[in-house]
Amino acid sequence: MRERKSIVRLALGAVAWVAAAVGYAGAAAPSSRYVAEHFRTTRTNFEYVRDRVTGQWVNRHCELRVSVARPLPDPLQTNEHGTALSVQLHEPGSVRSGGLRSVDFAVRDGFRVWVIDDVLRRGDVQGRTKYGVSVKWYRTGQETRYDPLELFHMPRLGNEPPETWGPWVVASSTREGAFGWWSEAQGAPPAPPTPIAYPFELRCQVVPTDTPGSVR
Repeated sequence: MRERKSIVRLALGAVAWVAAAVGYAGAAAPSSRYVAEHFRTTRTNFEYVRDRVTGQWVNRHCELRVSVARPLPDPLQTNEHGTALSVQLHEPGSVRSGGLRSVDFAVRDGFRVWVIDDVLRRGDVQGRTKYGVSVKWYRTGQETRYDPLELFHMPRLGNEPPETWGPWVVASSTREGAFGWWSEAQGAPPAPPTPIAYPFELRCQVVPTDTPGSVR
């Protein structure tokens, strides 16, 4: 019964992301509030995202949460193995570490809650980025075990004002194994979703920044 509920939650998460993506797709026409622009200095030329209404540069601020009922490695970070919880940011043509502030978390309403902050770029305006959340179980003298990689496909930016939270959603797809992130980056055919009893959930908002290219 728990697996059936997990599959339903994963499916609903996929539906929620598709619905959001469709909604944002209509809003991200030329009238979209957010636009990618070049930020030039005497030595650099980068592309970040600006709010057309306020004229401010903007970033993404997210909260990642999971039920306290979900087993996780304890502690989540050791000197011997490093961090057991990681977040990857998939952008067009690249994968890098996402802006997980710390493996330390707050407990709120029965959930462990983490903070993620990342600079917005053109791929975010186009709806071509995603987050991957992975958990590794290090065991001294034994092979490391990996929970399924949970993938959150980010909808393109729409017209919502800054500092407006989106809904909590679960991952829209999963990948198995230590190199699930690589399979996703290479565009390997998706596998059937893996049922997860207590999946991670993500919600995000756009936030203003005084310094383009830097998170607050």
